Amino acid sequence: MNIKKINNENFESVVSSEKGVFVIKFYSDTCGPCKTMAPVFEALNENNPGINVYEVNTMESPEIADQFGVRGVPYTAICENREVLYDFTGLTPLGKIQYVINNINDTHFRLTGEFKAPETKKNYFFQAIVISLLAVFALAIFFAG
Repeated sequence: MNIKKINNENFESVVSSEKGVFVIKFYSDTCGPCKTMAPVFEALNENNPGINVYEVNTMESPEIADQFGVRGVPYTAICENREVLYDFTGLTPLGKIQYVINNINDTHFRLTGEFKAPETKKNYFFQAIVISLLAVFALAIFFAG
């Protein structure tokens, strides 16, 4: 499935026909980082057959870019209905975009607009070594005196 183009003529019909999450990439033909992102969007499109990926050339459709508040390209908007749920500006690894798509329905995200940081196990190994060394030195001083 190819990435579909959005322009001033088809914008309203495309956006109003979307029923779920979709992605819009904003780019310019003269933008080097945008060209670097092209394979990322191709992979994103291939990996997510249930999500439409669109592209807007900001030089040809500056009104659409202005409507989305695009201040720099490449700009990625992950949308639902007419709302931007999450966005990225600049070079963005596929993994980051995919993470947002995979977790877009997370309850915490939907309530706060932020993703919860994954909980990490506390590792007390370093603290245990320091306490052990302090105990050894304290015992050495006690028995040396």
